[in-house]
Amino acid sequence: MTVFRILSASVAAAVTATSLLAAPAAFAQDYWSQSCGDLWYRRNAIYAANGYCFKTERALRVFGNNGCRFYVEADVPMSRAERAEIDIIRSIEARKGC
Repeated sequence: MTVFRILSASVAAAVTATSLLAAPAAFAQDYWSQSCGDLWYRRNAIYAANGYCFKTERALRVFGNNGCRFYVEADVPMSRAERAEIDIIRSIEARKGC
């Protein structure tokens, strides 16, 4: 019974790790079809949801700073998946010349 639990936990961990690795590729496919404005919005929505304090007029107009706690992007607490998504969006924005 204990061996089964250990094996089950190992399989579950492997499946989770594989899913996380596949997720960025799925994000990239979806984001290539989006406009620069949509990419900007999605990237900043992640920051807003995690308490970033915006500085630009555009971001302040769209997201505001109510409840913000972090003035430095690197200080914003995010999951690995959120950071990976932001990296992908930034890469696509750069390639599209946004």
